This record gives sequence, C-alpha cells and structure tokens, in this order.
Amino acid sequence: MSLRLITAVFLLGIVPFEFASGGETQIVFEKRGLEKLGIRPAGNRTRNLTFDHTARRDVSGTPDLMAVETITVVGGVIFVEQARPQLPKYACPGFTVDPDGESGRRLVVDLPGQRVAGTLYDWELEPLIGFVRSGSDALFTYMGVHGEYHRSFAGNLAGFNLFLIDTFRSVRRPEQAHRVVETPVAGYTLGEASDRVDKEATRKLKRWMRRSHLMFTDVDVDFVFRPQGGDLLVEGDPYWISVDSKGRGPGRITGRFDNRATTLAANPVVFGSGFRLAKYAAVFRYLKAECPDRWRALRRSVAQHERALDVYTIPLRQMPYAVR
Repeated sequence: MSLRLITAVFLLGIVPFEFASGGETQIVFEKRGLEKLGIRPAGNRTRNLTFDHTARRDVSGTPDLMAVETITVVGGVIFVEQARPQLPKYACPGFTVDPDGESGRRLVVDLPGQRVAGTLYDWELEPLIGFVRSGSDALFTYMGVHGEYHRSFAGNLAGFNLFLIDTFRSVRRPEQAHRVVETPVAGYTLGEASDRVDKEATRKLKRWMRRSHLMFTDVDVDFVFRPQGGDLLVEGDPYWISVDSKGRGPGRITGRFDNRATTLAANPVVFGSGFRLAKYAAVFRYLKAECPDRWRALRRSVAQHERALDVYTIPLRQMPYAVR
C-alpha cells in the first residue's frame, strides 16, 4: 500500500494512525539550527514522544482544565472550545479542498449564496483533521522533562511549531526561531511575516512567561464564524494562562496574558499558526458535533486531494524533544 493511500484511508477512519503516513516534503533544518536554539532533538527517545489527553467535562459539557488529571499532565497547548455560526443561516457550512487553490486558501467554505476561503495552510489542515477526529484536547505538553505531542502532530511542521509556542520563553532567539527551517514553506519560511521581528514584544511576552506552569489555551473563548470579504472570519483568540496546583491540585489560574497584538508580534509565524489552529479546531469541532455529514465530507475531501496538499514532515528522531 502506498504512503499516500495509507494517509487517505486514515483520514477516512479505515485504519488506525500507527499505520498511516502522509506528506510530500521532508523539512530540512539549518545546520546545527536546533542546537543554536538550545533544542535537543528526540534521537532514539521516540517511544514516549506522543500522548493523549481529554479534559473532564461536567454535565453541561464545560471542560475543567484545573482538574487534577489535567493539571498534572498538560503544561502546554490545549484547545477545548467549539465554535458557533454568527447567524442561523450560516449553520453547517460545507467545507471542501480545492486542489487548484492558492496555498493557505485551498479550504473552500460554502455558505448560503456565497463561497469563501478558510485561511489555513495545508501543513496545518491535515494534522488538525486528525486531531479533531481523535476527540482529544491537548496538542502538546512539556512537564519539565521533555515535550510530548498528540500523535497527529508528531513528525510534522505543525508539531514543531507547537514546541516553539510552548517553549517560547526558553529557546534562544525565539522571535526568529522559525528561521532554522530551511525548506521553503508558504506561511512559514515564505511570506512577509517570516521576516518580521519585534524584540520588544518578545521581551514583554517572555517577562510574563516567567511562571512555572503555563498553558496556551482557548478555554471560555466564544469562537464565532461568519463570511467577510471572501474569507471565513473566525472571531476569538487563544491566550496564555499561568496555573498553580500547589503540588497536588486541583489547580487555579494565577495569571492571564491575552494581549493578542503583543503575542502575534512576538513571532507572527509561530503564533500565527497557533491562532489558526485554535480557531479551526473550534470550527471543525462544531462540524463534527453539529453537522456530522459535513464533517465526513470534509474528511473525504482532504483524503481525496491529499496528493495536492503541501504537507511537511519531520522524522521523529529530529522532532524537538527538550530545551537545554
């Protein structure tokens, strides 16, 4: 069975993840690039590189990020919310992939009387579909020893970026960290944002991040989607929280950093991807829960056009593992 066919059947839910593999291009890092950032790759330590966690919900479906089972496992990136349409007429839009579309705008959204584009790059779309399909909440965690990825983000560029988000305070030159990727990638190494540096925003965010337990999350964010000027606008942004569990849990939120402009300015490429993942995770969760036929159609479309998607892989041995 070819790698592309395996990926397609995985997205359709026919085979489990461990037999699936997708992607067109393997990422090439700058020579000693990870070392210059202070990052140690996994090497032979790939056995415990993945994890899975879903936050406990109460009877109303509200997730509890401060529960002991979450606070002791997730220090990283966790998205839990579900989006909603701004108006009833926008309910259950159709999502498909246009293989001939521009990179970053191949996601086509059909709404009553109009067709708009979803701003999500292929290298974000494919793993995000697998993540939402899994029903999990946590994308990445680093609880003091080493980083662990949800299986959909282990071995690809989106997962590498999640590592940079969570370790932003610890890596060297975090405002330029994405530049260690030498492979030309639309929305990452290519584009105006890839060369934008704001050291003051970086310093401001890193100062706030001098706390022991951080989460980049979307809890209680009201994501609302609607068409605007040919695009699907998804209102609502993820943010940072600091948590204190007093060594036992349950935890409590001790701080919050929700300055969208500063976060994005600290590294527009790294955090731009994080914001997109949060927004579309919420939208796809809405489809999965409220519009299952539309959700299945999206998965079929991604699988059908997998050959056209710009997906960037990283061997597990080269995935970031820890910061020295």
